[in-house]
Amino acid sequence: MSAGLQLSQRLSQQMVLSPQLQHSLALLQAPVLELKAMVEQELQLNPVLEEIGTLEVDVEARESKAEAEAVAADPTEPPMDVQFDPAVEKPDDEPVDRFSEDLQKLLKLDEEWREVFAQNNTVNRVTPEDEERRQHLFDSLTTGQSLQEHLLEQVRFSELTHEQREVAELLIGNIDDRGYLTAQPDELTFSTGVSTERILEVLSVLQSFEPAGVGARDLRECLMLQMERAGRTHELEYLILRDHMEELGKRRFPEIARQLGITPAEAQDAAARLARLDPRPGSDYSRDPEQYVVPELEVVRRVADDPNPEIYLSDIEDPPSLAEILGDPDDDDAVISHLRYRLSMQTREGLRQWRFSDRESVSEALLGGLCEDLTRIVRGEERLYERFLGEASFSTAADKKLKACAEALAAEEQKGSGGVTEALSAELNRLFLCDFLPITEKRQRVEYDVVGKDELMPQLRISSTYKDLLAQSETSSEVREYVRDKIKAGKFLIKSLNQRQSTILSIGREIVKRQRDFMEKGVEHLKPMTMVMVAEVVGVHETTVSRAVSGKFMRTPQGIFEMKFFFTSGVATADGQTVSNTSVKNILAELIAGENPAKPLSDDQLVNKLKEKNIMIARRTVAKYRAELNVLPSHLRRTYQ
Repeated sequence: MSAGLQLSQRLSQQMVLSPQLQHSLALLQAPVLELKAMVEQELQLNPVLEEIGTLEVDVEARESKAEAEAVAADPTEPPMDVQFDPAVEKPDDEPVDRFSEDLQKLLKLDEEWREVFAQNNTVNRVTPEDEERRQHLFDSLTTGQSLQEHLLEQVRFSELTHEQREVAELLIGNIDDRGYLTAQPDELTFSTGVSTERILEVLSVLQSFEPAGVGARDLRECLMLQMERAGRTHELEYLILRDHMEELGKRRFPEIARQLGITPAEAQDAAARLARLDPRPGSDYSRDPEQYVVPELEVVRRVADDPNPEIYLSDIEDPPSLAEILGDPDDDDAVISHLRYRLSMQTREGLRQWRFSDRESVSEALLGGLCEDLTRIVRGEERLYERFLGEASFSTAADKKLKACAEALAAEEQKGSGGVTEALSAELNRLFLCDFLPITEKRQRVEYDVVGKDELMPQLRISSTYKDLLAQSETSSEVREYVRDKIKAGKFLIKSLNQRQSTILSIGREIVKRQRDFMEKGVEHLKPMTMVMVAEVVGVHETTVSRAVSGKFMRTPQGIFEMKFFFTSGVATADGQTVSNTSVKNILAELIAGENPAKPLSDDQLVNKLKEKNIMIARRTVAKYRAELNVLPSHLRRTYQ
């Protein structure tokens, strides 16, 4: 077979992302700070885009009518493509198509707010004094000194010779950000030709520099250098470091105590004092800059009246009094007798048995039956207020409320509003019952709403200047085409930003809906939730949910959390329910925190403790969660008295 070049054609289908879609996904995934930078770049590249100031946004919000018309006409819509033929273009102002007519409609929408924008768009000129203050601010900013720079500065002020300074610079170049020497002296001798004795001589000088412990080759030497610098070479801690470092690392305090002739408690106390030394002396010079997070969503807690007419156990103010009122057969009040008659046979039998008990408390089963029966009466077709109007006497406050509710019900019946009529009828019955029975008239419920931080999002619009440019008949076809393309790109960016905010807000609301217990009670009540579950409700793919929550934060009543925090896998319980692994870790941490330090709980004992809480997990899972919590095994957690 001969080798050679040949041409061939092949037809295949491939799924690719368009540049516009890739840009939209990049906007969705970017956190708000990165998004601002991306928008700033777009503002520089696209001249038809301009950012709306805060004052202008407020003005537009107040002009509700103008906004409605603008939304209907879509002012960001690019004009229809218009093809002009210079050879046959008419010299007058008559349009060759409907482009001018459509543009006139769009320009008419700008007239109402053009004056306001003209007043607010004045150029802010920077005075020389402002520029000088700004430059002084930048000149005042300082950068942190690295560990290597700090050591080189000490070398320059030391009494080392020129040759020794070269060796010191070599050693400093091999010191990492923790402050440890990463290359052994013999390795440096092999690579540089400098004798090991000279390297060790300069290293001893380098180890006398600040911070204490710098230039050490391992943790043992680092801690010993710090104790030597403090003059503590005769203390027990120094002796343990020098001779029993391996046993110390494995926390074998009884063995250390036996060899040194001390008690295990004394060895453990010495280890606790050693823990106060700095194992990374160079970390103070290599700290990463603080990362600030800006929550894009905020969970707002609101308390509102619960319109649900159902009667719950919490609505009963005095259970014994309720049972006494409805269970007394000698009470011949017309209203009470009618209510007693409407109760189920099972509830009436329960009330009869309760009357022969101590009457100090009411069982939960009986209260549950009363709530179900009273809810059925409330939701029933019978209107108690109309039935007993003229027979029963009401309190002054209840009489006003009942009359107002009855009037509203009559008005809705005339309109024929079925759903509203049923709700008002149930409310009327509940108000009636509350005047005769110890039941709460109104209960409140806590609602959680998710709001976006719109003030953090850049607000863009299409510049009116370029709209006017398109309206001018003398504008060339090349300019028109250029402006149309830029308007189209600007509109796509505006829609992408709006879609991004809408998607993140929808995901945040679904998270809050599913994690209501977390919002009220904390991390222990976090429920298992996957991105697939949220994606199905929001109507997007799970990868879109992953992009939307990446790097985004939410402010909740429990604090600020990354949105990915709420997506956790579940652990099955003995009663068939599931709890999130984050909740299990929290419970595990509480069990370890409450254990006896002298007899810490082993992993098997922790498994049994979790079983008592109906959480069924294996021992290896407990060990995994314990490691993620940075908790030592039980034999290393033991303390000695």
